[in-house]
Amino acid sequence: MADNYEERTEQATPKRREKAREKGDVPISRDLLSLVSLWVAFVYFTFTPSVVKSMGGYLRRALARSFSFPLTAQNFTAVVKEDSQVVALILLPLLIVIAACVLLVHFVQTNFLITFEPLKMDPNRLNPVEGVKRLFSLNTLFQAFKGFAKIIVFGVVLYLLLKKEVFRIPQLVGFDVPSLTGYSLAQVKKLFFVSVIVLTVFAVIDIGYTRWEYERKLRMTRQEVKEEFREMEGDPMVKARIRSLLRELARRRMMEAVPTADFVVTNPTHIAVALKYDETKHAAPVVVAKGANLLAERIKEIARKNDVPIFEDRPLARALYKLDVGQEIPEMLYRAVAAILAQVYRMKGKVRRGGDA
Repeated sequence: MADNYEERTEQATPKRREKAREKGDVPISRDLLSLVSLWVAFVYFTFTPSVVKSMGGYLRRALARSFSFPLTAQNFTAVVKEDSQVVALILLPLLIVIAACVLLVHFVQTNFLITFEPLKMDPNRLNPVEGVKRLFSLNTLFQAFKGFAKIIVFGVVLYLLLKKEVFRIPQLVGFDVPSLTGYSLAQVKKLFFVSVIVLTVFAVIDIGYTRWEYERKLRMTRQEVKEEFREMEGDPMVKARIRSLLRELARRRMMEAVPTADFVVTNPTHIAVALKYDETKHAAPVVVAKGANLLAERIKEIARKNDVPIFEDRPLARALYKLDVGQEIPEMLYRAVAAILAQVYRMKGKVRRGGDA
C-alpha cells in the first residue's frame, strides 16, 4: 500500500490540527451531503402534497397532450422545453431548500470554516508519482469499494422492488392517464424511500471512515512531536501564555490559603497581607497571601467570610507587602507582628505554648 503510517504512532497535536484546518484539510463526508439532499426532498414531498398533486396533474396533462399531435422533432423539442420550464418552476422552492440545507451541513462538518487554500495551485497535484500514490491509497480503494457496493445494493433493492411490477406492465396498457400517473408516482415514492434508507446506512459508514482516515492522516511520529514542542518552547506567545497560567495558578493557591491565615494586615485601602504562624513548621509567621487594590479587596472579602481577623497598620502592611508569598517575616518585624498575634490569641481564647513570635 502506498500510504505508510507505521511510524506515525502519536495523536495529532492541536497545532497540527490547526495547520491542517488553515489549509482547508477537514473531514467532510460526501455521502452525508447526498443523504441530506434526499432526506430534504423526501420530507418536502411528504409534507407538501400540493406540490406532488401539481406535478401529477401536469404529468397527466402532458401525457394526454402527447397523443394529440404528431411526434416530430420540432414538436418534441417544443414539448420538452415547455415541460422543463414548468417542472423547474414547481421544483424551484425544493432546490433552494436543498441548497441551503446542504450548505449548512457542510459548514457544520467544517465547523464553519471558510478558506480558499484548496483552490491554490499545488505542484504535488501535478506530480505523477504522487498521483500514483493517491491512486493506490487506502482512501481511493475504500471509495472504489463503496461505489461498487452502492451499485450492488441499489441494484438488488431495485430488483426486489420492481420484480413484482414487471408482471403488471401488460396491465398498464389498459390504464387511463390519471391511473397510470398515480401508479407511477406510487412506485417512485416507494423507490425514493428505500433509497433514502440505503443511503443512510452508507452515510453512517462514510462518516465513521472519513473521521478515522482523517485522524490517521494527521498522526505524527515521535520526532515530529518533539520538534513541535521544541518550537513552541521558543515561541514568545507560548512563553507569555505559560507565565500567565503560572501566575493565575499561584494566585488561586494564594487565595485558597487566606481562610487558613491567623490574621490579615491592611493599610487599609490599597494593600492586604495575610499571615499564618505554625510554630511546628516555621520559626516565624509566614506570608500566605498578599495583594494590592482589587486583589487586596478580594483577600479582605475572603477573610471576612472565614472569620479571619483584619487589622489596620499602614507601616506594617507596607513592610509585609515587600515580602514574597511563603517567606517568613524578618526579625525586625517580630515585635509588631507578635503584638497582633497576641490580640488574635486573646480573641480566639488561645494560649501560646512558646515565646513571642
